[in-house]
Amino acid sequence: MTIKHNKLLNSNQHRKRRGSSRYLLFFILILLFLTGLGFGTHRLLSAAPWFNLRKVQFSGNQSIPDSLLARIVRPYLGQNLLRISTDGIAGSISQLARVESVRVRRRLLSSLRITIQERQGCLYVRSLEGDLFPIDENGVILDQYSHVYIENLPVTEVLLANSSLKAGTRIKSASLQRILATHRQIAREVPDFLPNISEYYTIDKTVYIIDARNGMRLIPGRDDLASQLSRYQFVQENGNVGSDAILDLRFADQVVVKVGH
Repeated sequence: MTIKHNKLLNSNQHRKRRGSSRYLLFFILILLFLTGLGFGTHRLLSAAPWFNLRKVQFSGNQSIPDSLLARIVRPYLGQNLLRISTDGIAGSISQLARVESVRVRRRLLSSLRITIQERQGCLYVRSLEGDLFPIDENGVILDQYSHVYIENLPVTEVLLANSSLKAGTRIKSASLQRILATHRQIAREVPDFLPNISEYYTIDKTVYIIDARNGMRLIPGRDDLASQLSRYQFVQENGNVGSDAILDLRFADQVVVKVGH
């Protein structure tokens, strides 16, 4: 009985192993079939003329003209949408200093949608020749695509010629970095005041602000900037202060008025 039982048990185990092997082989064959089907379908669609790129849509670009973006993607027109490298297009557009990020999506049957996030201008720097160049909050020079300045930004001076101000490069200036730090602090703590600023400049490492509304010059402090500017607003509205005065806001609970120079 024991011998017969062992033979029966071994036979059942052998059949189970054979059955498992069949299922594994069957699964592998199905997987190969699906892979081949997918590959063949992709090859077929990649050669189909109705998937050739005919239309490109742009969104998110405000400073960068559509015509410039269209020139970048023009070589891809007429190519099969499935063969086009979206990473390649994104990489080409990302070379523009104004571009912070770009996303390229295929839209069947024959179009692309390109969404751009631009770097925002923070200031204009004025060159030795008197021309204005937009920069971002890190001091990187941004592309200017028109002689019309569409961004309403404060201005500061840099002792650099036009030839030194190349888009995509960062201006290395301790004075400019102090100004940018002040601008970032205002943007963070009192953003409503930003439209009132027409110009920044420095004297002896001290940052000055010119109020676009009245020409007054301010020296902001580093602490509690909202309270400082609130006190300035009160003095400006209620005090008899000449436009040539300098208002020093660095002192606690007071505004010190200095004779202009």
